[in-house]
Amino acid sequence: MSAHIDLARLLDGASLPSPAGRSDWLASRCQQQVPLDKLAEQLGCDPALTGKVIGLANAAVPPGERRHAAVNAAMLAAIGLPALQQAFATPALPATSCAHFDVQRYWSHALAMACAARVAGDALQLRPADELYTCGLLANCGQLALATLHPLEYGQLLGQYGQAARARLLCAESQRFGHHRLALSAVLMRDWGMPDILCDAVRCHAAPPGIGRAGRMTELAWLLKLASCFAKLILCNGAGPRGPALAAARVLGLDAEHMETLLRHSNAEWSEWREILEPPARVDAWRTRTRVRPAAAQVFSEFI
Repeated sequence: MSAHIDLARLLDGASLPSPAGRSDWLASRCQQQVPLDKLAEQLGCDPALTGKVIGLANAAVPPGERRHAAVNAAMLAAIGLPALQQAFATPALPATSCAHFDVQRYWSHALAMACAARVAGDALQLRPADELYTCGLLANCGQLALATLHPLEYGQLLGQYGQAARARLLCAESQRFGHHRLALSAVLMRDWGMPDILCDAVRCHAAPPGIGRAGRMTELAWLLKLASCFAKLILCNGAGPRGPALAAARVLGLDAEHMETLLRHSNAEWSEWREILEPPARVDAWRTRTRVRPAAAQVFSEFI
């Protein structure tokens, strides 16, 4: 049975769902003239709204000029609070009720992968840290699209293959929907105006090219592979197997000790961020992170 995903519908402003109540809550905060740096941080835990806002900003960038790849206060100022409020208030697609798709775990994994991509990428100096954070956050947004647009069919696929058989599941997604989740993530990111190198890295990071091929894109794909492995370990309190993470780390020139250091920093940052995922009614008006993220030089000083 084929149920190809409707890309035209998805790319024509059909917003993906956000964590419960977040869109309306952010729209109300825009009315209150909130500080833009705090607003940017609140967006940093929401893949759907992050992509939407980056797309909104990039739509106004003249041809040939550098496009946005991360949310920050300057970008939000260029968009303006009225436009942001309207974007947040625009109804999203209904929240998914897809069998075998744990949406809360999806939010947590996206956030953990974003933190890991930023920490490891900052240490390795592969790309600006805020761009890598965004890349990790959006890397699996295609799965949210599949679960939202085709909840019945995708739930059946998850029930058949399970999350553990990722390679088989990606093939099955392509056969059933015309795009697997990572290809769909890349399509969405490209539509939002993200740099091609980041979109390409997301598309292939489940099975990155051999090192030495495609230059920096290959390194970014292996970084995302490492970040994905870190996210899985973070969500199981570090109790999972280290083999996949260590294999990716070694490709990037990291030994086991270096990898464990970056994993600890990634977990520490995620511990700060995850509180922002709490429904707005249960958190302070502006709960923000208190931990100061270590600079790359400070991270690597632990390796000496």
